[in-house]
Amino acid sequence: MISYKEAVDLLVGYAGSVGTGILDLEECSGRILAEDIIAKESVPHFDRSPYDGYAFRAADTLGASDHTPVTLKVIENIRAGQMAESPVEKGTAIRLMTGAPLPEGADAICKYEDTDFTDEYVRIKQSYRSGDNVIRAGEDIKTGDRLAGAGSRVDPGLSGVLASLGILSVKVYKKPVAAIITTGDEVTDPKEPLLPAKIRNSNRYIIGSALKMIGFETVYTGHASDSKEQISGLIKKADEVSDIIISTGGVSVGDYDLVPDAMTSCGYEIMADRVDMKPGMACAYGIKEGKMMLALSGNPASALTNLQCVCYPALKKMAGYAVYEHEITDFIIDHEIKKTGGHTSRFVRGCSRIEDGKLCLKAAAAQGNVVISSAAGADAYGILTGMKGPVAAGSAIPGFLIYR
Repeated sequence: MISYKEAVDLLVGYAGSVGTGILDLEECSGRILAEDIIAKESVPHFDRSPYDGYAFRAADTLGASDHTPVTLKVIENIRAGQMAESPVEKGTAIRLMTGAPLPEGADAICKYEDTDFTDEYVRIKQSYRSGDNVIRAGEDIKTGDRLAGAGSRVDPGLSGVLASLGILSVKVYKKPVAAIITTGDEVTDPKEPLLPAKIRNSNRYIIGSALKMIGFETVYTGHASDSKEQISGLIKKADEVSDIIISTGGVSVGDYDLVPDAMTSCGYEIMADRVDMKPGMACAYGIKEGKMMLALSGNPASALTNLQCVCYPALKKMAGYAVYEHEITDFIIDHEIKKTGGHTSRFVRGCSRIEDGKLCLKAAAAQGNVVISSAAGADAYGILTGMKGPVAAGSAIPGFLIYR
């Protein structure tokens, strides 16, 4: 048995990305960049107006007020996307729309509603300084700015940045392919009638969903009964179609917990066969020629907790994330936690929220190995390590957001 932190470090040490590819920007949402994005131009690339108004020389408005307005001749009317044909000279102004370029000779802009105007003249009723109400070239992005680094997720904002720079194809990390295997005589397909002493195969869907949430492709290679030969056959099948294998069931210490033996027979060296954590202690991690197999508990909540708390950092590293370790922060717990675990790391799942300016964790009431219902909607784990006795409501405990 190894500690939770040792398990995380062990898996991260073996994890590596599975390559890169070029995708059209429209296909990149949620993908992980495999290159730095450096601006090769400024955005905007010209000085422009932030709203509908008038462009003029600031010097012409010196001393202007409600009682002593300055009247300027309107020589042109331009829309966004148009260039003025004439420069602004002393005593003149150009009417312009939001986003229109600042005309040559003008150095200030005012809103329509701050003026009195006709088609031919505009009355300015206050003094302006050079640069007032002008969006300068490069105000958003300057040439040479580093806008995103390799390992960043392409989100809506970054998609907009890339499009504004004319970058319509992007180098991203390939999605790793995880093969999922489920095991156990008691497990039946959800499509089949539920017979006495049987349970439906929820792990296939739990593990598949958890992997897709962090950018993996998944392939379900099948279910094996408690048979070393069947399990070994599925491992060999999974080896051919995946970058990593994740199985559930058959990793405890019973007569029919045969997955570690099957792993060994398929050439996997067992790196660890238990982690000092609850839930999720039962597991076996194997390695073969740089490829990992993560064999998790058959209990749904145990399997999910081990996957998210121990395996996620390594899996995110495989997917190309620059920041793949859990970002530990403090949560204020909303009710007493009676079970702490002593030296064993106990993970408390729940929902995060901000209350009175503090990050709080509303811990699920049911936290057992087989309780998966409380994982629905959960977005955080609290970590209790080295604690004895109950932890009072209102206490701060370390933890992390699952999909940060």
